[in-house]
Amino acid sequence: MASSEQMRVGVVGARRGGGHIVALGKANNRIVLGGVYDPSPGGAGDFVKQYGGKSYRNFEEAVEDCDLLIIASPQQYHAPQADYALRAGVHVLSEVPAAVSMEQVSILLAAARESSASYMIAENYCYSRLNLVVGAMAKAGAFGELYFGESEYIHEMKGWHTNAATGEPTWRRFWQVGKNGITYPTHSLGPLLQWMDDRITAISAIGTGRWTRPEYEMEDTVTLSARTRKGALLRMRLDLVSNRPEVWNYYSLQGTRGAYESGRLFGDRPRIYLEGISERETWQTLEEYAEEYLPRRYAVPPDAAGHGGSDAWPLLDFVDSIEQGTVPPFDIYKALDMTLPGIVSEQSINQNGDWLAVLDPRTMTAGIGLNPGKEAPLV
Repeated sequence: MASSEQMRVGVVGARRGGGHIVALGKANNRIVLGGVYDPSPGGAGDFVKQYGGKSYRNFEEAVEDCDLLIIASPQQYHAPQADYALRAGVHVLSEVPAAVSMEQVSILLAAARESSASYMIAENYCYSRLNLVVGAMAKAGAFGELYFGESEYIHEMKGWHTNAATGEPTWRRFWQVGKNGITYPTHSLGPLLQWMDDRITAISAIGTGRWTRPEYEMEDTVTLSARTRKGALLRMRLDLVSNRPEVWNYYSLQGTRGAYESGRLFGDRPRIYLEGISERETWQTLEEYAEEYLPRRYAVPPDAAGHGGSDAWPLLDFVDSIEQGTVPPFDIYKALDMTLPGIVSEQSINQNGDWLAVLDPRTMTAGIGLNPGKEAPLV
């Protein structure tokens, strides 16, 4: 691992990793770009031309040269690469999901507990402007006690499943639609769990059947019903196949004192109702509350930050936590809270929607070791 006054940041996966680098301009020279590793020479070369840094020959060289790695490789590599980097003492900011199997969950959890370095998941949907406003309102108790939430991630991606030049299947063809279940859960579940300060304890997954691409393992639409530790009900929909425009970020939230509904399309604005404040049975726009509740830290995102500015904040928050010696906002346990329901859904949907338990990663034993360490207290 590199050692210097500045934190050297490396990127693994040029295409997605570049979205995080814009944060460097708002980091007050505390972090500097080391370079990029991408198995595609063209991808790495384009990254270096745009952002600077060096092109690493392999993943191991990136680990050796850097203090922090942004892992933005295909999702099946997130956990193995994070495991290697953490065991080398390198901090890891991982793209989503954290892992793709229970075996990977155990490997990643052990590495995070045993490492001197920190781990955080880069769930950028938790940092979108509207989701930050809703989260601040939920934390302040504006909605009362929260007992229901729903979300949808509908993104037609059939063109991403085959290499246009060679006709060969891409990694997404297997790891996202080559399995049946909620294979990409965190954009939907992350904000809901953040707002509710909760985790999922049991899930049931069912699907529509295979209509658009009968050769795919994934059914056209897969839905997840979930119970949380605090007794709330959550519902989400994942659809990467159907012939339709996307709806990437639909959310709703219901509490004892109010409700939130995000907008969908064609001027349907995000709206809110607060009992005793809003006019009876009348929606207000969320923007009426944005100035009051949007945390000042996130009011002005770095220039050119993707996804409405949300791509930059995970890296900035992570660096702050490292320097201050605090727990990252989305640490290994919250990362697995977002990830595990998707992994369990593959078994549930195979069992015709059976309700199955979702383990609490805080009580899993991987990496406990011989002496007291990073295992979390029961919460």
